[in-house]
Amino acid sequence: MISNFWHWYVALFSDTDNKVKIAAWTATIATFGFLITTVFLPTFRYLKSKFLKIKVEANISYQHIYSPLLGAISGAPLLTVTITNLTNKSIFIKKPLISTSTRVDGRVEHQIVILNESNIFPKKLEHGEVFKKEYDTSMLYPNLLSKLDPADKVGFKVHTTTGKVYSSNQFTQQHITGHMQKSDDLNRR
Repeated sequence: MISNFWHWYVALFSDTDNKVKIAAWTATIATFGFLITTVFLPTFRYLKSKFLKIKVEANISYQHIYSPLLGAISGAPLLTVTITNLTNKSIFIKKPLISTSTRVDGRVEHQIVILNESNIFPKKLEHGEVFKKEYDTSMLYPNLLSKLDPADKVGFKVHTTTGKVYSSNQFTQQHITGHMQKSDDLNRR
């Protein structure tokens, strides 16, 4: 039954009448268009929304400060976390935690206390919204970075209010302190 239909359908494309060939091609293209727009695209969007996450990225950036008295100086590098909501709904994130590959003071996740930010969290992020937070490495050094070995890794973890946890890329302690040293070297010139 199916093979008979298939042979008849394929024979339409080699018919001697051009009107039949054009009709066969038109029906085929219309059928594919219908399947793509009503079946494949909605299914793809549904599956994509099921697997979308929150993107958490760690970066290191420099502060360049200009003062009329001192001129241009380079501040301590900033360890930055960027959180992007890629889900199709609003989410609430808790305060980003700095995570380390080894325990410092008995923990691998560290909350950095910054004045005047207690009312920010939990922070609501709409679909596609980006949240960025910067941490001064000179403030992190005495309590955290100085207690790590050069090969130990530092990154961020973000918890949602629903209990999901997302991690960022990581930098070694040596990489971060190398940026701090470079900033100090620039200021000595």
